[in-house]
Amino acid sequence: MNIIKPASLKKNATIGFLAVSGQVTDFQKLEKARIYFENKGYTVKYSKNIHAGFNNMCGSDEMRLDALHSFFSDNTIDAILCVRGGYGAIRLLKNIDYNLIANNPKIFAGYSDITAFSLMFYKRANLLTFSSPMACSDFYDIDLYSESSFFKALSYQQNSLIFSDESKVYVEGSAQGRLWGGNLATVASLCGLDFVPDEKFIFCIEDISEPVYKIDRMISQLMNIDNFKNNLAGIVLGDFGEVDDLGYFESLFTSFDVPVKSGLAFGHTKEKLTLPIGAFCEFSTKNDDVRLIF
Repeated sequence: MNIIKPASLKKNATIGFLAVSGQVTDFQKLEKARIYFENKGYTVKYSKNIHAGFNNMCGSDEMRLDALHSFFSDNTIDAILCVRGGYGAIRLLKNIDYNLIANNPKIFAGYSDITAFSLMFYKRANLLTFSSPMACSDFYDIDLYSESSFFKALSYQQNSLIFSDESKVYVEGSAQGRLWGGNLATVASLCGLDFVPDEKFIFCIEDISEPVYKIDRMISQLMNIDNFKNNLAGIVLGDFGEVDDLGYFESLFTSFDVPVKSGLAFGHTKEKLTLPIGAFCEFSTKNDDVRLIF
């Protein structure tokens, strides 16, 4: 599989703020994010549906799909940063022009509900994307840790993802494969589509305060997919918020026959790493990082 690696983020680039999931409600935060990037020398362009609303989404399916296609078609836009997550991505996946995405590769970044686009862009367009902070959700008041990781990742200068001091090994071992995953609930919602990688992958997952029985159900659902089970090479856990039953949670991840380690700072947390989804990586539970190989 020939992975398409989009051009790195350059100084004075134009960044498209794409509203493609939940409805934007806090325009003060959005403006702060715009000012942040403009103060760094970038030009910011809003998607035309930025003020739209439809059932708590940022416009109808047709409006959001058109905004997505328009940003990939627009040669003046160098990188696409999603405004926020929420809900709505899954409604668009079957109607996306993946040839358009593949023929106009550019940085595409976001997390949470945006996971659905990242994984389908990887599967159907071979495009490497980024699980990263978003405009309205994070960049209105970005911390130095997240900021540093974001710009290093988008310039391909981030060679490893460091585990926190509180990391925990559930199953020892080492693995290599494509870095793949994101928000667990969003990944599980893709069942029924052809979305699982056809090569070995390291499954990086996070979620936000889901009851452990739901985490169990989602993982079990994924493990029932032969391609998923056969290609799963390792698991790296990000932030899961407040866990209601820690013993149950930990028992889920000690039962795997692939290496499993927690403590990667990504997900619905203030400080977060930017992850290149689709990059080749390797990790050992004995080491303090996931090593990225571009």
